[in-house]
Amino acid sequence: MNPWVIEPFYQDDHVTIFHADSKMIIDELEWDHILTDPPYGIAYQGGPTNLGAIEYAPIHGDTSFEAAQFALSIPAVKRVVFGAHEFPHLLSPGGQWFCWDKRLSEAADRMVGTPYELAWSDTPGKNQMLRCLHGGVVNANGGSRLHPTEKPISMLMSIIETMPDGVILDPFMGSGTTLRAAKNLGRKAIGIEIEERYCRAAAERMGQEVFMFGDSA
Repeated sequence: MNPWVIEPFYQDDHVTIFHADSKMIIDELEWDHILTDPPYGIAYQGGPTNLGAIEYAPIHGDTSFEAAQFALSIPAVKRVVFGAHEFPHLLSPGGQWFCWDKRLSEAADRMVGTPYELAWSDTPGKNQMLRCLHGGVVNANGGSRLHPTEKPISMLMSIIETMPDGVILDPFMGSGTTLRAAKNLGRKAIGIEIEERYCRAAAERMGQEVFMFGDSA
C-alpha cells in the first residue's frame, strides 16, 4: 500500500488539498490542466521581509531543477508553469508565454524584487501580458503574503480563463492561490503541498467567502 495515498487535508465542492509529496500520489489523481509555480533551483534561503513581521523559511526542494522537470512531465491538456525562463533547456519547442508585469510604471520599477515574471505553456497560443501591481511593498492580494512566491489571485484568474473546462492541478500548491483563483471562477482544482503549514494556510483561504481582487487573502 502506498503510504502517501491519504485522505484530503481539505475538501469542498470545488477544491481538494493534499498534504503530500506530489511525486508519491500523482498516479492516484485525475486532472485536466496544470497551473503551478514549482521550485526551480534558485536555492531561496528565506529570512525576514518587509511584509509585516513575516520571516519565511527556505522553500522545500528549491536547490535543483527536479521539481521543474516533474511539473513539465505531468500529462495535461493545457500546462502553465511559472519560472520557465529559468530552465529554457527543459522546454519543448513552441508554446505560449505569459508575461506578468509586476510594476506597471517606471516609478514602481524601483520597488524591491524583479519587475516581471514569465510563465510558459506547452499549448500554442498568442503570448499575453498580465498587468498586476505586486511586490515587496505592495501585495496585490491584500494583507500579509502567506508564501514567499505567492502570486496575485486576479492574475491567476486571468490565466485560468484561458483554460478549457476541466480540473486544474497545482502539484506545488504553496498557500493555495491557484486553488483560490479557480474557486472564485467556479472551477474545480486540486492542490498538493509537502509543507503542512502551507496546507493549513490554504485551507483557511478556501473556507473564506468568495472575494475579488483587492480583498484580503
